[in-house]
Amino acid sequence: MPETRRSAFLLLASAVVILFALYAGKVLFLPKFLVFLVLVGAAAAARRMDGLIRDWFVFLAFVQLTDGLRGLIYLATCRLDLPVHVLYPLRWESALFGGVPSATLQNALLRSPDGLTFGPLEKVLTVFHGSHFVAFLGLGLVLWLLRSPCFRTFRTSFTLLMAAGITGFALVPTAPPWIASEMFGLLPKLVHFNIRIYNSVAPGLTTSFNTNPVAAMPSLHAAFPILCSLIVWKAARGRSWPFHVYTLLILFTIVYTGDHYVVDILAGGLLAGASFCAATKLEKKRGRAGTPLPRPESGRSLSRPLAAGGALLAAGVVIGLITGSQFEKLPERYDYRSGPRYADILAGEAGYADAYGPQLYYGNYYSARGEDRRALVHFEKALTLAGTYAEKKAAEIKVKQVRSRLGLK
Repeated sequence: MPETRRSAFLLLASAVVILFALYAGKVLFLPKFLVFLVLVGAAAAARRMDGLIRDWFVFLAFVQLTDGLRGLIYLATCRLDLPVHVLYPLRWESALFGGVPSATLQNALLRSPDGLTFGPLEKVLTVFHGSHFVAFLGLGLVLWLLRSPCFRTFRTSFTLLMAAGITGFALVPTAPPWIASEMFGLLPKLVHFNIRIYNSVAPGLTTSFNTNPVAAMPSLHAAFPILCSLIVWKAARGRSWPFHVYTLLILFTIVYTGDHYVVDILAGGLLAGASFCAATKLEKKRGRAGTPLPRPESGRSLSRPLAAGGALLAAGVVIGLITGSQFEKLPERYDYRSGPRYADILAGEAGYADAYGPQLYYGNYYSARGEDRRALVHFEKALTLAGTYAEKKAAEIKVKQVRSRLGLK
């Protein structure tokens, strides 16, 4: 079979695998699959199908594997009862700014008395928030078609960035500002409005990309556009300013939504810069800096990228299906309100004796682990501390559930 026909056939086979994953376990974020189709269309139009396999297949498979690993890391964090941190970024943020910018911005800008109705600003920023998941692939496509020497840097730097990012998620699981506010009352009330807007437009959408709620440090949501800005600057210099504006809007958005502390963003920016510098040095060391990608007629075999990409893609799909099934089978065990061991909150249990949020969390945490008698003590304490009707009803429901399981009236 000629190389081009073989490439088309294998790309089609990969698409079938991805569609099966979407159907069977909601493994993928659908817009990424649509970008994949755009890539195939662009390669077909440019008669570069073999180049698509050689230049993109392994990278795209690694992106999918990274998405799967995010969920696997969260599953392992909950299953192994690994410590998740809440307080250190809050303390750093307060030391740097005298407060938390997310709370300051929402207090100044957010006008949603019911927490459900949002204005044009929040809706537009939610679009920017979602664009993060696919914008980097769009940039990669433009570079591949028009600036192939820069595409090498793009591919290498994003591979390094994603590998370092998921390592950080595994080593230092960290709760974002909205969890510190919603669960523990450590911040003024933060409305996680982007998730509410996503779910109102497409219910269930967030389950395909929000697979690790405690993956705040470093912020890849900041690192991706920052790295893109560095690459665009390298490719276009002064003409790249529109992308820098886009990056600033993304950074503003993820602070305003309560998804990230500014210190998360600073860590993401440092990681993006380090990945860019490392990729540039690697390309120079290989003697490929500034050289275009080899054309299909060079006769290079596609066997290696096909084998490597196929293995990575299969691993990503399998991991996604496994983690997805676990999340569905044991929802309470992996719910962010009961699954993770927020170690610094648990360690300070005595200091939160009169705080509703921590008491409800302690009850959820022990209940998810089958320690119902211990959980009941905290749920009953939360009930006495409830300050609103909603808090009272939530605690009452928990008390009734646990007492029923224990056979108590």
